[in-house]
Amino acid sequence: MPTIYTMHRRVNAPIEFKGLKGPYILLAGGTVVTVLFLFAILYILGFNSWICLLLCTGMGVLGIGGSYYCCRHYGIHGWRKRRVAGKTPAALRSNSRQIFTRLKK
Repeated sequence: MPTIYTMHRRVNAPIEFKGLKGPYILLAGGTVVTVLFLFAILYILGFNSWICLLLCTGMGVLGIGGSYYCCRHYGIHGWRKRRVAGKTPAALRSNSRQIFTRLKK
């Protein structure tokens, strides 16, 4: 019998799947796909299958765990806001008024 997963979607609420919300679902999915490709590449290159399995399992657990941590710690939009805040300057300095006098109305 197939397993049925429910997606909880309310009005004006983010998509939630197994406790992950919004962009963190994509982050977790990207982690799973990346680990799958990494396992395939390592296996094709001839690494021991146990090493491949342990390495990819560890990376998968860290990636999915990191997704859950970010979801709980930053919330639905907090991670994105924090990334943008690091790129925003604290202040703008200008040594002359020419920038403002050249503005057109």
